[in-house]
Amino acid sequence: MYSRRRRINYGRIALLIAVLVIIILLVMKIFSKNRYISKVEEALEQEITQIAGSISIVSKIDATIYENKGIKYTNQHEDIKRLMTFDGSLSEDMDKVSDVKILLENLLKSEKTEAAAELPAKDDGYYWIEADVFTKDRVLFFKVENEYNFDLYYDIENKTVYVKEKYYDEFSKKYNKVKFQGYSVTDEFRNIIDRMGDTPIK
Repeated sequence: MYSRRRRINYGRIALLIAVLVIIILLVMKIFSKNRYISKVEEALEQEITQIAGSISIVSKIDATIYENKGIKYTNQHEDIKRLMTFDGSLSEDMDKVSDVKILLENLLKSEKTEAAAELPAKDDGYYWIEADVFTKDRVLFFKVENEYNFDLYYDIENKTVYVKEKYYDEFSKKYNKVKFQGYSVTDEFRNIIDRMGDTPIK
């Protein structure tokens, strides 16, 4: 008497594994800590298609999200002095864009300092780097386009850069409750800011 061997359906097993992987990724995304620095790392790991934004000097940083007649607005900083803009779609701005990318990369190498609920007002005391990073990422068989909006605040006197502790949509009111996390910058970060800014950092 011979027993019949059951044929294994590898297609169904592969489909089940794929479904499990997707579920695990979704659960990890939902429960992962939404740390700002992790979002910078996430953006830099993807294929960057464009970086655009500006660098300004400000005296007072107010990152509160306001609302007026249903319209939300933010970045009500004081004494904004625009130093430069950069746009990765313009060939003449590629050096600036490269410098901004290096600033973001150096942020990942920097050591944490103190966290603050707000940053004190200082006459021309901060460089404000706005960087909108557009990326493409492959998720299984699909290419996904992402946009990240990063705001870095560099304290010129203390040589410390601040970002929010957690990353939210720039018009989410959850952003109002998040502290600024300080990072001591690398020499490369400081040198690039010195070169890009009109006011030398001493």
